[in-house]
Amino acid sequence: MIGEIIRFDDAEQQGTIRDEKGGEHAFDLVGWRGRGLPGPGLAVDFELRDGRAVQVFNARIKQQKARRVVSMPPEARPATRKRWWLAGLAIVVLVLAGLWI
Repeated sequence: MIGEIIRFDDAEQQGTIRDEKGGEHAFDLVGWRGRGLPGPGLAVDFELRDGRAVQVFNARIKQQKARRVVSMPPEARPATRKRWWLAGLAIVVLVLAGLWI
């Protein structure tokens, strides 16, 4: 079944889920199988057993599309070419210094 956690008490480790039809079902932390800790407003998928919600998971959500990457203006880009040029020059100097010794 699909539902939403309407309350969860951390001290008692128990909460209530409201299903799609408006019915309310108790659950406890032992039956929680989701990511993180349960909390109010969280959409969940669960099974009913003896009137209690068990096997409570976070509801599956549709995969989201990646956002479009906005290119940075040239003045905001890091000066990586200058760094590579300087590193290359340092390597050449070290190699030439090694040949003279």
